[in-house]
Parts: sequence; C-alpha cells; structure tokens
Amino acid sequence: MLGMPNISMPGYTRQVAIGRSGPEEFLAGFDALAQAVRRARGANGHAGDGGLTLSQYGLLEALADRRAARVQELASTAGISASTATRILDGLERRGIVRRTRSSVDRRAVAVSLTELGHELLHAEQDWLRGRQRAFYASLPEAEQELAPDLLERLAVLIDELAAGPDEKPAAAA
Repeated sequence: MLGMPNISMPGYTRQVAIGRSGPEEFLAGFDALAQAVRRARGANGHAGDGGLTLSQYGLLEALADRRAARVQELASTAGISASTATRILDGLERRGIVRRTRSSVDRRAVAVSLTELGHELLHAEQDWLRGRQRAFYASLPEAEQELAPDLLERLAVLIDELAAGPDEKPAAAA
C-alpha cells in the first residue's frame, strides 16, 4: 500500500488506499454513485427555499433554449414517464414556473413553456450547478482532471446500458 490520502470536498471525505484499487473497489464506488444519484433525484434539495429539485431541473432543462415543448418530449429528454412529468409540471405550474396551453390544432396536445420566473429560476439553477461542478473539477489532482471527462462519458454509457437491461438472456440460462 502506497498511502492513504484523503479525498475531500464539502460534505464528503474518504480515505482511499492507493495501490489497492481493483474490481471490488470499483463496484463499491459505482454502487455509491448510483445510490447518490437515486437520492438526488428524489431529494427536495433546495426546492424548499424556492429552488428546483434535480427532477424538476432535468425536466425544465429541455426548455432552456426552446419556446415550448410537448409533455412527451420533455419527459423523453428527462428520461421519465409522461405521467411523472405531468405530476412534476403540476407543481411547477402552481408555483408559476411553467405555463401549459392546449394546442389550437390538436386539442389533445399541451405545450409547456417557461414563464419569466421559470427562466430566471432555471438560469440561476444552471449557474449554481455549473459552479459546483467546476469547483469539484478544480479540486481534483491534475492527473484526475485529465481522466475525468472520458471516465464520466464511459460511465454514462454504462449507466444507459444498465438501465436498458440485457438484450437477451445468456444461452446457459435458457
């Protein structure tokens, strides 16, 4: 073992055994990441102080550069069901963050748009999130900064694969 440096950032400190990484440590780290993502998606975060939850942010992010979108488009972009998107939009509409209007062409279609308050809140949230991400990146040693972008992109692909499930059962299990 080469040492036990601390990996530290606000709210997180962990001693990491240098030279002891391997598949088991990777699996433990991946599980911790997955659990944190699940907690974050369900947490109210700073929504209580007028901000957005991560789920609300993910839904609204698709509206940042658009005038309006249909609920199904927003749900698809956010990776949630249309019924979950509708429930989230109900709360956002009550807070005056989004506006929903029926299409004059197709009465079944509902267009969602950001209100002025919604634009302000979304931009403030984007600034806060990007600031935290930049601070985390800056806290990494230089070697990890070089590895991080590729590792994150490959982890995103793995998470998408895991979410999709196996394409087919292994022949031995059939």
